[in-house]
Amino acid sequence: MWISLALDCYMASNDDMVNVLEESRVSPPPSTLGEKSLPLTLFDLPWLHFHHVQSLFFYKFTRSNPHFMEIIIPSLKHSLSLALKHFYPFAGNLLFPPNLGKPEIHYKDGDSVLLIFAESNTDFDYLIKNHQRKFSHFHPLIPQLPPVCEKGNTLLAPVFAIQVTLFPNSGISFGFTRDHVVADEPSILDDAIRPFYDRTMVKDPNNIASNFWVMVQCPTLLHVSSFTITCAYTWACMIRARAWVKEEVSENELEHFIFSADCRAHLDPPLPENYFGNCVVPFLVTAKSMQLIDEDGFIVAANLIGGTIQEKIGRKKEVCESLEREWRNISSINMERAVGVAGSPRFAVYDIDFGLGQLQKREFISTDETRSISLHEGKDNKRHIEVGLSFPKIKMDAFASIFANGLIVDD
Repeated sequence: MWISLALDCYMASNDDMVNVLEESRVSPPPSTLGEKSLPLTLFDLPWLHFHHVQSLFFYKFTRSNPHFMEIIIPSLKHSLSLALKHFYPFAGNLLFPPNLGKPEIHYKDGDSVLLIFAESNTDFDYLIKNHQRKFSHFHPLIPQLPPVCEKGNTLLAPVFAIQVTLFPNSGISFGFTRDHVVADEPSILDDAIRPFYDRTMVKDPNNIASNFWVMVQCPTLLHVSSFTITCAYTWACMIRARAWVKEEVSENELEHFIFSADCRAHLDPPLPENYFGNCVVPFLVTAKSMQLIDEDGFIVAANLIGGTIQEKIGRKKEVCESLEREWRNISSINMERAVGVAGSPRFAVYDIDFGLGQLQKREFISTDETRSISLHEGKDNKRHIEVGLSFPKIKMDAFASIFANGLIVDD
C-alpha cells in the first residue's frame, strides 16, 4: 500500500480582522415551499450540543472589488436562493417547543440564511499553502450563526451561515458554519442532484431516539485502508508530540480516538445515497498513552481502528444498537484526551467549483475547538490525503518533526 500525506499545520493565536462589505438574508424563492418540518432521528439527536462545523473553501479569483460587488455578489445571492429551494433545512431553524418537547427542523416562508460578504488583505497564497499557519488568519473568514431567538415559549436556533471573503486580485473564500444536527458531511458533499428527506425510512424499533433525548437533557492490521493508516499514524504522532513537549500525563492515561461511519447503506432497508440529514455512527477506540508513545504505537493504533471498522461496520442489524452504545461510551470519557475526525478523503471536495474553477484549499476551522483532525482527498492527486490539525506552536513543531521523520517517502 502507498499513501502520501499533505500536512496542514495550524497554530493558535489572536484573531485578525476583515472588512465586512455587506450582510444579507437569503431565502428560497417566495411561495415555492410553504411550511415544512423535519423530525430529528436517532442519528440527529446526539449532535444537539456539539460544536458547530466550520469549514473554508479557497479559490483563485483575480478580479477587483468593483467586479466582486457588481457581478459576483448578485449572482451568488441568486444562486443561493435557488439552491435553498432544494436544501430548505439550511434556511430553517432548529425549533425547541415549550415544556421540553422534542426539537425539530422547521422552515416557513421568509426564513433565510445569513450571507456575509467581506474583504481581507491577508496574503491569499499564504493561506492555501501546506505549511504552518496561524489559526487567527482563518477565524475572521468564518461566520457566526445568528443568535437564538424566542417566539412565545418556543426557541428558534439558526442552523447555517455563509461568509464570502474577497482577497482582491488574488482569491476568494467561502466560509460555512452549520449545526451538525441538520446534516452530516455525506448529505452536503454527495453528488446526488436532489436531497431525500423521508424520515420514515429511518427505523427505530427500540425507541433509541427517546433514550437519546433523555441523555441530551440530562498486531496484524485487520482492516487495511488509507483511512486506517492515516488516522493511526496521525493519532500516534499527536500523542508522541505531547510527550515530546513534556506534557504531564501518566503512562497509563487513556487516550481516545473517535471516528464516524456513514450508515445509509447499512440500515434495513438502506437509505438512498441522497438522504439528507445525519446517518453516521461514531466509533470510539482507546489506548494507554505509553502504548501510542512506544515505537510500535502506530501498529497499536492501526489495529484498534482497523479492528473496530472490521468488527462493527456492516452489521445491519446492529447499527442502531451500536449508535446508542457508542454515544454512551463517548459521554463517559475525558474529552481533553480525545481526538476526533472531521471530513473524509472519500469526498471529492476539490471537484466543487461554485463556478469559480478549481478549489484551491478547504479547511475545517472547527478543529481548533474540537481537537479533531481533518481529512480531505488530495487536491492534485486523488490518491493523496490531506491531514489538518491545530496545536500550539511548540507542540506543532514537535508534531511536524515526528510526523515527517516517521514517513517513508515513495516517489
